[in-house]
Amino acid sequence: MEFYQLEAFVSVAAERSFSRAAEQLYLSQPTVSAHIKSLEKELGTSLFDRGKTGLKLTGAGSVLYRFAQEMLALRLSAVDSIADSNEIGEEALTVAASSVPCQYLLPRAIAAFKEQHNRVNIKLTQKNSKETCEDVFNYHVPVGVVGEKIKRPQLEFAPLLKDELVVAIPRNQHYSELLAKESVSLNDLSGHIMLLREPGSGTRSHFESELVKANASTEMFQVTIFDNQETIKQAVRQGLGLTVISRYVVADYVQFGILTTRSITDLDLKRSFYLVSHSRRILSPASKALLEHLKTFPWED
Repeated sequence: MEFYQLEAFVSVAAERSFSRAAEQLYLSQPTVSAHIKSLEKELGTSLFDRGKTGLKLTGAGSVLYRFAQEMLALRLSAVDSIADSNEIGEEALTVAASSVPCQYLLPRAIAAFKEQHNRVNIKLTQKNSKETCEDVFNYHVPVGVVGEKIKRPQLEFAPLLKDELVVAIPRNQHYSELLAKESVSLNDLSGHIMLLREPGSGTRSHFESELVKANASTEMFQVTIFDNQETIKQAVRQGLGLTVISRYVVADYVQFGILTTRSITDLDLKRSFYLVSHSRRILSPASKALLEHLKTFPWED
């Protein structure tokens, strides 16, 4: 088993295409195909399912993919160590994160990192907490930020900052009774139109779990579903209803007096965001620097 075979295999698995992998590796497609065939022959098993639905990893291929990522990362680390250099050079990194940290928290932190390391190109990709943890576990990304811990072997979670879900209220006369209160109860909110994310959203899941603890449910509201929290912000702004949302999402609207927020006295809607990484993954110098930067960044400033 040679490194060039593993590089071809990892690239095809990541791109789900022999032609795109060939472009990425600056090789011809027949050369990449030959590398994969020789690897399959050596292992005595097929690594890809070349069915009508597209190119997919077989069970054996999925197992090899994780080890191949680790072996290639180890080789890179060995080369770096032999060169005795920890210099952060030109590198492309991808960070996966759930919606709130991806849209409202990480851009500021990454901008600060880029001021110090402008040769590192960082891409943000939005996924839910489960998908983000799976990506870190399978070596697709070196680091992620999530609002929920998903148990997987070797995954490590470091708390980054606290969040709280609050009720966002339009600043108009129709909601004067709610606006007059310093905090609100579930009884105060009962019967109101509540604009919520789709089922499966982390924000909605946390809200619903706390409702259950209080022997309540979303049935006490007139629920309207949106699949985008920016759309929800605009809808609340126009007086279409209330919403329960991260304080970070509406911080700008609150600052400029567009919306008002209140805590819900009956529910504990505090939560944490976590930095997730793989304990066995050998990180590049840029990945290490980014990980430490995110751990020490002044999120609340």
